[in-house]
Amino acid sequence: MKKFISLIALLLVTSTALSAEIVSWAHPWLKPMSSKEPPPTRPEKVIRLRTTPGEYEPACFAVRSDKDAEVTVSLARAAGPNASQALLRSTEIMVVESLADSTQPNRLYEFSGTVKVRAGRTRYFWITVRPGTGMRPGTYKSRVRIASGAWDGSLELECEVLPFTLADSPVTGGVFMSETDIPESWYRDMKEHGLDAIQFFWGGTGIDISRDGDRPKLDFTGTDRFMRRVAAAGLKGPVIISLGNDHSLHYERSLAQAFDIPVETGEPVDGKSVIGPAVTPQLDSLFVDGLRQIDAYWRGRGWPQELVVLIYDEPTERLLTRCRDRYRLLKSVIPATRVYGVVMNRQSWAESMVDQCDVIVSDGGFLGCQEVAERYAKDYWVYSFPLRTVHGSRYDMGCLPWRVKADGAFFWMYNYWSYDPDGCAVYRHAVNPGQVVRSTPWEAVREGMDDLRYLATAQRLIDRAPTGLKEKAVRRLETLRLTVDPNRRRTNPTGEAHDEMSVLARYSEPQRVRDEATAIILELLNYSGK
Repeated sequence: MKKFISLIALLLVTSTALSAEIVSWAHPWLKPMSSKEPPPTRPEKVIRLRTTPGEYEPACFAVRSDKDAEVTVSLARAAGPNASQALLRSTEIMVVESLADSTQPNRLYEFSGTVKVRAGRTRYFWITVRPGTGMRPGTYKSRVRIASGAWDGSLELECEVLPFTLADSPVTGGVFMSETDIPESWYRDMKEHGLDAIQFFWGGTGIDISRDGDRPKLDFTGTDRFMRRVAAAGLKGPVIISLGNDHSLHYERSLAQAFDIPVETGEPVDGKSVIGPAVTPQLDSLFVDGLRQIDAYWRGRGWPQELVVLIYDEPTERLLTRCRDRYRLLKSVIPATRVYGVVMNRQSWAESMVDQCDVIVSDGGFLGCQEVAERYAKDYWVYSFPLRTVHGSRYDMGCLPWRVKADGAFFWMYNYWSYDPDGCAVYRHAVNPGQVVRSTPWEAVREGMDDLRYLATAQRLIDRAPTGLKEKAVRRLETLRLTVDPNRRRTNPTGEAHDEMSVLARYSEPQRVRDEATAIILELLNYSGK
């Protein structure tokens, strides 16, 4: 009797799975994902990509069922002309997960076997294609097979490989980090995403301070550990060390702790109190002695990455005078070291900091701050909160720095999980600490860096073009640049009043810029006959 009941139950489960109505469709990867998204009226059945040899390019598709189901997803050879075994070997599929049912899907995980699709909830899958560097131009096809029980469906994967390779961009990409003591594989992943620079809190420096008579003694054991990984991963730098933020003077507090100097907490200014020791001749002496040791360590180890110092992050509200004094002290002992100055989103604040920084860094008011940087012969970098949307992440790391002629582009935040558990670039793997759990915005950051490479490729070809064609292409590229609007901004809902994020009229805006850059490149290549 028990066997009979078990058989009936099995038949019921099988019948339920067989009767599930499953729909799959190509989902634009820049479009926000939602588990509540219904299938389109006419599901797109072709996943289209366009890329260059050796370049990573993403795509996305979705699956939805009216009943709980388990689906298998695999790659298969397409039928007909242009079917490509090489494309199969160049393609990776991952499932997109969310932190919780209430949060947006954004984490990429490997999978094998079946994937559960809950009734009435859309499931997303992420594709990454990377054609080999020797892959010939043309259109290649393969197939994504999706099956569940007796149901069997597929989507066509179509990849156009363009007839050129990408030039390097002059814009340096970088990340803000919380922890630096991470596996080397994570730094390699940064490099693969087109990033070379890192900036981090004082706690991430790996520097311990103790007292040696009347002098501070700095121990760089922790710095050695992560810098060896940075160097092995091939990150070119620069490496930016933060001595403090907008109210907490971390480096000076560490010096004070080692020498039993009282740490004071002043009256709040705009909701925050300055936490640090009072300025005294003793503190000044300790401050410059420690900087000398940091500089000597860096030169002694021969790290090829430039060391840049951030004295206080966002000092304009309550630390402007003190930061100016610290800048003077720093330049008195390590004059060649550049100082990174965060001016937030106001041109007036950039004006107030030109005497205490060498690099102006803004998160808004981009054109005004760029004008100040140019007028005072300062380097100009931008930073942003790009990890709220996929299309915003790509735009902020590609179109935006190109539009405002920035030398560098950074974003908040790579791995500050305690601050924002679902708004970082990457996450820890539950089993393998050496494996990075990438996010969809992190993949978009790489695409932003690639957009800069497309634009650099167009510029390189323009520079080599004959006069008549050059003038036409220069006008076309400049017209494209001016269509990017850096002023479409709003306050970041999780930040402070001066923390802004980009607002795009269309999620496809970054792709529009790349498509036009590609058209310029192809026109120039056709002229040269290459």
